[in-house]
Amino acid sequence: MQETSTSKSKPTLPLLGLGFLSLFMLAGVAGGIAFLVDGQFTAGLIFMTMFCGIAGLLMYLLLYGHRKLLAEQAMLQGVAPPDGILSNNKSGYQVVLGMGVVFFAIGVPISYLALSDELPKGNYAALLVLLFPLIGALLMWQGRSKLQHWQKIGKTPFFPEPVPGCAGGQVGGYFTLQHGRFRQMPQAQLSCVHIYQSGSGKNRRTHRQSIWVQQCNVSQQVDGKHWLLVDVPEQQPATGQHSDYRGRIEWQLSCKGELQQGRELLAFSRQWTLPVVAGTSRSAWQPSASEIQLQQQQRLQQASSSATSQIVQQLKGNTLHLSSRAGRHTMMALSLMLFGIVFSGAGVFLTFKALDEGGMLWLMALLFTPIGGGILLLGLFWLGRSLEASITPGEVRTLRKMFGIRLYQRQATVSNLEQLQIKKTMTSSNSDGENTEYYRLQVATYDKNLILAEGIIGRDAAEVLKQKVAEVLIR
Repeated sequence: MQETSTSKSKPTLPLLGLGFLSLFMLAGVAGGIAFLVDGQFTAGLIFMTMFCGIAGLLMYLLLYGHRKLLAEQAMLQGVAPPDGILSNNKSGYQVVLGMGVVFFAIGVPISYLALSDELPKGNYAALLVLLFPLIGALLMWQGRSKLQHWQKIGKTPFFPEPVPGCAGGQVGGYFTLQHGRFRQMPQAQLSCVHIYQSGSGKNRRTHRQSIWVQQCNVSQQVDGKHWLLVDVPEQQPATGQHSDYRGRIEWQLSCKGELQQGRELLAFSRQWTLPVVAGTSRSAWQPSASEIQLQQQQRLQQASSSATSQIVQQLKGNTLHLSSRAGRHTMMALSLMLFGIVFSGAGVFLTFKALDEGGMLWLMALLFTPIGGGILLLGLFWLGRSLEASITPGEVRTLRKMFGIRLYQRQATVSNLEQLQIKKTMTSSNSDGENTEYYRLQVATYDKNLILAEGIIGRDAAEVLKQKVAEVLIR
């Protein structure tokens, strides 16, 4: 087990960051007052809103992160939170709402000034500046609607058992509901996530790499507690900093289901960050043997149903036909295409500006245009790609299509099941912190890998599909 570097000393308040942000805010106020004294009311308002809004949002995030570190350290030392672990959803929605307010408050006056100056000159490319208030309005709408939905369900504190959870033992506990009841027991997912940063300055990015994911069932007791437990392998890293990882490790539990409140049905989605250390502790509560057997059967049925709904399967004689249809992940493809269009549009606009003004505009144009074009092509690939595979004893054949047009065919012989592999291709996260993992089923040969099925959501569904292919392939 890798050794965690989590210190037992109390995390200190980020005074340096708060001090810098306070100066940043004061500079914004001073600059805004200077504009107001000079008679430039709009410029002063924009200046103050920009500096104070950004600084205020960053100060909130710093203080929120500090409170989370304090609570995390206490739990890592075995102190159970009396009120449970609050879900991360509400704070995430508040951040989205805050970002929307900042974007909108800055974008509206800037758009007004830019358009009133450029449109009379016939420079209609300036309309792109409307993206800022538009993005702000969309973020405000999303944040507000999510908060209203969260308030309908109310707090759902999670009480870990054991405290802390153990890699090499169990991670779990229970949560409670304030309003409503589940139509059927929801599904939960425990994820070990590596969070790290790369780049510097404007190119600094935060990455969330999923290391280990496990699905689990939720059990309801007569006292209204919704229990769940996961057995965690001992080789998984504990919460905190590690020498083998660039950033820090976090363990996140997400739960998704459907609530009944009177005649209203509400989508339930919650995510908590749990403390995990190396150890062998197990929960005092354990599901019965009959419940474990029932959960395993349900999980297998759900995985089989998921595999069937995602990949078309037809068995004719001794041949299994698989079809990874195009358009199965339309929302992801459209999202990628939208980002690609925005970046490409910005790159084209900057290119035209660079033709007139030159200088650093060329660097920005050469940066935005290929990035946008690449994202747009990736979205088109996700939208139009399809794959057909035929599996017979000892042999596989594949046919790749794009928007129904045949591109190429491949075939390979298979002599043992070790050549049949499952590979994770991508992990995506939504606003509720739920991770979605995409897999592909492939055959490894001496010179290439032949993909049999792709875009499979969930490891369990991929495993079910692998078993069906193995039954036909090796006889």
